[in-house]
This record gives sequence, structure tokens and C-alpha cells, in this order.
Amino acid sequence: MRRLSQRLILGFWIFLGLSSLLLADQKSYLFQNGNKAYQNGKYEEAISDYQQILKMGYESPELYYNLGNAYYKTHKIGPAVLYYNRALKLAPRDEDIRHNLELVNLRVVDRIPSIPELFYIRYFKSFRNLFGTGTLFWITAIFYVLTILSIVLALLVRNRGFRNVSRQLAWALGIVFLVFAFTLGTKAWAQTHTVEAVVLAQKVDVKSAPAKDGTLVFSLHEGVKVRIEQKTNGWFEIKLADGKEGWLPAKAVGII
Repeated sequence: MRRLSQRLILGFWIFLGLSSLLLADQKSYLFQNGNKAYQNGKYEEAISDYQQILKMGYESPELYYNLGNAYYKTHKIGPAVLYYNRALKLAPRDEDIRHNLELVNLRVVDRIPSIPELFYIRYFKSFRNLFGTGTLFWITAIFYVLTILSIVLALLVRNRGFRNVSRQLAWALGIVFLVFAFTLGTKAWAQTHTVEAVVLAQKVDVKSAPAKDGTLVFSLHEGVKVRIEQKTNGWFEIKLADGKEGWLPAKAVGII
């Protein structure tokens, strides 16, 4: 009985391994096939292949970037903006993604001016957006370890001159650690508490309440980025960069 259980467990793990390999091969095939279709101008076919990869649970900056390119070629501005933003979220320093996003934003009908921010907040956000969450985590962890090692060294070394250098190094590394720890914390908080979306409908009416008979406040066109404040009964309360608020159907937008 014991040997049978061991064989069943071994068979289960072999099955999982083979399934993972098959899924990886299928993902690679679909990605290559999508790229080939895109190069041949068959953009709808490329979109279909890329979307199948997403349904399998995979995501990557390259996949989202290619999807954005394919949607842009089919003149679907909303989805193009959505997938470029998703790609940029995973690879915030990628210049190609940023360039294409800026390019497609020129095609967005609505121009929503942002509320001016204090210069130091703007600079800090620009610095924070240079790094992905994973990169920030590892940078913070490295400086934490270096700070601890410098403190230990300062405590153990007997030479006064070397001890002073170790203390100064520990202070410097500690300050850098705190800067990155604060940056990581604010980025994690923003990702947890801030939900952004892109309007996918060609045109959607924003209402004063989450109901079809609500008063029309304003209208939006595809490609506009909005911030989700709350959701109720299939409606999103949204806020624009200029501070305007209202309700629209949840199906009219795609979450970044």
C-alpha cells in the first residue's frame, strides 16, 4: 500500500511536469505564430494568438507590448493604450514601450489636463517609476544587508580610523536604504490602493450616479486613462486627472 501511494505521488508530479512543459511549448508556439502573423500584416490573427496566451495565465512586457502594437495597427486605440500601460507597469524603464504609448496617446480624442503637483512630488514619482516593484525590493534588501554589515564592522574593528570610516559608511548606506525602503513602501501602497483603467468603448457617458437614468455629467472616448474609486452593481466610480468624477459601466473600461 505504501509503495502504491509513492507511485501515485510520483506519477502526479510527473504529470504536473509534463503538463507544464506542454503549456510552455504551446505558449512559445502561440507567441511565435502571433509574431509571424503580425509581420505578415495579419493583425487580428496576431491578437487572437496573443490573447490565447493571456487566457493561459501568462503575462510579460513583450506580450503586452506586442498586443498594443497589434491593436494600434487595427486602429483600436483603447486596447492599444491599455496594453501599452500594462507593459509599462511590468517594465517601467523600457523606452520603446514609453515611446509607443506616447504615440498612441496622440490619437486619444479627449485631452485631460492633470492637476499641477508640487515639484518635489513630481520628481519623486518620476524616480519611483524608474523601478519595478521587484527591482526596488532587491535594491532595498541589498542596502539593508550592507548597512548591517557596516554597523557590525564598526562595532568589531579596533582601529579607530577604520572604525570611523565604517561608521560614516554605515550612515551613508543607512540613508540610501531608508530612501529605497520609503520608495518601495509608497510604490507598494500605490499599487494596492490605486486602481487605474482605460476606456475601451468608443464613447461612454459618465453619469452622476451608478444608474442608466443618472444625470449625464460628461462623456469620454476610448483611450482615456481613469482612476477607479469604487465599484457597485456593475458600475465604476471614476476620477480623471483633472479631478472630475462620475460613474460609468464597468464593461466600458479595462483595468491596467
